[in-house]
Amino acid sequence: MVDRRARSMSDTPLAAAAPAAAGPGGEDPGDRVIRAIQQFSRSPAHVELTRALYRAGGKELTPTQVDALETLASRPEWRMHEFAEALDIDRGATSRTTDRLLRLGLAERRPDENDRRYVVVQATAAGRRISRRIQRDRYALMQEVLSGLSGDQRTDLADLLEYVTQAMEATLSRRAPSADTP
Repeated sequence: MVDRRARSMSDTPLAAAAPAAAGPGGEDPGDRVIRAIQQFSRSPAHVELTRALYRAGGKELTPTQVDALETLASRPEWRMHEFAEALDIDRGATSRTTDRLLRLGLAERRPDENDRRYVVVQATAAGRRISRRIQRDRYALMQEVLSGLSGDQRTDLADLLEYVTQAMEATLSRRAPSADTP
């Protein structure tokens, strides 16, 4: 079996495409991608399905809170600074996100028993249950949404999404100011 994630960006179907050539009717493919992402994000179906997936305790979680909850539930407990690193957000944002999960009863926070200088956070039993439900329902939803695609089309879609993510990260790295830049 081939590990498709190990492929470089140059091995993906997107890399084989002509660079930003105008498509039929003179439309730039980059513009089509931007418009498709906007339509996807604004789609009433996307909004409603996301709301249905991300409900917890009568409240709607944000995608950031869902990510935090799923990350919390992936281990028995986290030191707050490690949790912030795992989420790739600053400690202040981590605290605010955690506070919301605490208020909903999905997480709990306490001093680290081994080193009281640290704070430990963990998902509650309810938080783990909600996390599993979201993952299960999201998987079922994606299976339904993608059911019209062949196996090869699903693989190509996953490859393209992974490529775009890698390309965005590479672009950000190239644009980041160096330590020498004032």
